[in-house]
Amino acid sequence: MDDAERRKIIREMAREKDPDRYLAALFAPAGARDALFALYAFNAELAQIADEVTEPTLGEIRLQWWRDAMQVAASGEATGHPVADAMGAALQRHELPASRLDPMIDARRFDVLERIMPDSASLLIYLDNTAGQAFLLACECLGCDRERAGPAACAAGRAYGLTGLMRAVTVHAAQNRLYLPVQSLQTGADQRLMAGHADPTFLGLMSELRRQAREELETAKPLIRALPKQAQAAFKPLALVEPYLKALEAIEDPMADLADINPLHRLWRLTTWRP
Repeated sequence: MDDAERRKIIREMAREKDPDRYLAALFAPAGARDALFALYAFNAELAQIADEVTEPTLGEIRLQWWRDAMQVAASGEATGHPVADAMGAALQRHELPASRLDPMIDARRFDVLERIMPDSASLLIYLDNTAGQAFLLACECLGCDRERAGPAACAAGRAYGLTGLMRAVTVHAAQNRLYLPVQSLQTGADQRLMAGHADPTFLGLMSELRRQAREELETAKPLIRALPKQAQAAFKPLALVEPYLKALEAIEDPMADLADINPLHRLWRLTTWRP
């Protein structure tokens, strides 16, 4: 597979598996887009492991494969997997070690092993190591150093990731997974959610999490504005947080309805949003 074919495959994978981030990446400088598409395709590959395996052990084997494959790809050796090779090329181009991907890989052990988020502290760690790391790596691919971008990426990851988990609660419940902290729910509420039934404590938790997502979004904005202009493009997906939160507020039963936004409105938000 030559480079042009691989880039096309990765671009299509990013568009199919993570359309919001894909669209946001189109607003980034052209020279960074391949790296962003590779990052988002890589994140999507990790996220879908729990959906594809039937046993936790198989999930751990898949995650270990990604750890090993990224060590190989980052050294310049082909693995034969288009996403691994594209991500390896991005790491090489931006002089990042393969170990920078370890938090994203390790965080997905929750998906395949635990499946029920025990408390708010665990949720924040999960958000920091998934969506937060994706923002941080995107910043680094856009030329901003890790230390400078870290605070903005952390707040952005919590706002964006939390909104995404709330939108996906019905899908996750159908898979016997719950990413919202059970400590905040009444006894047995997690089982009722798995069965597709929301109760008042769950609705109250969703309201509180929307508030937290907005708070993190407002925390992120001035931190993003303080970054170099080019690096700010990494945070374009945040344009969709507020529309999705409003959509979540508008539905009566988040276990029955999907909170979505009009495709044209999505594109308009991405075009016009500024931190």
